[in-house]
Amino acid sequence: MAISYDNVITKNYHGMMGGIVFRCRGDKSIMSKRPDCSKVVKTEAQKANMKRFAAAVIYAKGVLKDPELREKYEKIRKENQSTWNAAISNFLSKPKIEEIDLDGYKGLQGNVISISAWDKYKVAAVIVTILNFIGQVIESGAAIARPSSGNMEWDYKATVMNPSYKDSRVIVRVVDLVGNVVQETMVIDST
Repeated sequence: MAISYDNVITKNYHGMMGGIVFRCRGDKSIMSKRPDCSKVVKTEAQKANMKRFAAAVIYAKGVLKDPELREKYEKIRKENQSTWNAAISNFLSKPKIEEIDLDGYKGLQGNVISISAWDKYKVAAVIVTILNFIGQVIESGAAIARPSSGNMEWDYKATVMNPSYKDSRVIVRVVDLVGNVVQETMVIDST
């Protein structure tokens, strides 16, 4: 693989010519041999990943066609990263739940459940559902981001009394801009 900086001949080349692949990354021109994958037998996991990547490409095309969404990605993309690559990366990565703090919840209105969650780009919503010990929904709603946390710390304020809150389950769902969802369930300890 050859890397060139400010080469007037290969500057801004991308694609394939002959058996050479040209790519651009920032101010670098990268040339490499065309990979030969003709004899590779793909596993089921690789096939599933290829389908997922194809869906990411469709999503990125939609981002580039939608001026409002495109502007969002232009604001959150990293230095030397294209809007296209930011959209692909966001589609392929899921948000993460770091911590769910149930210490502030005692089954009373106004009690707070704190959630620490993040995404590579942006968490769009955190939804909290509280189920009683037999699995009936007590309440459900959106947590509010703490203003100074950079969209990483969220608080859910209980709105309904739950007198038998011990052994209740708390389900936290975190959603990113793409719609990727991760979910975690915790049981409130009865001891």
